[in-house]
Amino acid sequence: MSQSFQQESYRSGDYYREEYLSNPMDLAVSTRWMRNYFRVVCRLLPSIRSYRNRRVLEIGSSFGGFVNLLNAEGFQHVTAADLNPLLFPKALSNRFLILDLLSDQLPADAFDLIFAFDVLEHIDDSVRVATNIHRLLSSDGVFVFCVPYPYRKHLLDPYHTNMQYPPYYTNLFRSAGLYLLNMQTSSFIPYIWRFGFPLDVRCGIPSRYFISEVFFVFQKRCKHLHSCSRCQDENLTNSI
Repeated sequence: MSQSFQQESYRSGDYYREEYLSNPMDLAVSTRWMRNYFRVVCRLLPSIRSYRNRRVLEIGSSFGGFVNLLNAEGFQHVTAADLNPLLFPKALSNRFLILDLLSDQLPADAFDLIFAFDVLEHIDDSVRVATNIHRLLSSDGVFVFCVPYPYRKHLLDPYHTNMQYPPYYTNLFRSAGLYLLNMQTSSFIPYIWRFGFPLDVRCGIPSRYFISEVFFVFQKRCKHLHSCSRCQDENLTNSI
């Protein structure tokens, strides 16, 4: 499947109708599923709640489950974004942006914390994505994302046009000016989450009965390398 055809299927809504609207999904179900991801994110980014009053963006908001969780956790400035607003629920009053990560007109220094779950494997131009994430982030901004582990189940999905192993992403975002804070592979058991029990196994499981995801947490490098204690610590570590 070509990138242009894929992008058009997102904008037109064909992808969502094919992949989601044929299966029962709404804000409540989406929220229960995203509790799995929120649980992992809290483990990898323990300071997440310190961003409650900062600018937060979720790219690929879909049915709004993760945005709904952030709202419930007291986050005050959460923006949702996707290529198509078709699925985002009207019950959520958050600002919604139609955002294309391949655009060359994205604003700079716009968000302090950005999430993107199961988005990057749909976009061929990873370098442009990394450059634009760096542009969107504030000087100390954090980027949290996950991608499916490239097991056979995920490789067979025709919309997964850019499946990569974890080292690819660590090198990609380091080259773009972000450094890795944390990462983890987690596998989720379908159906258990539907009963409100978020549970993950902290490894990849190559089985059609599990959903295996690799989570990453990156932070933008500070430009004031000699006046920032965090950057001084990083420079010392890198010099050893």
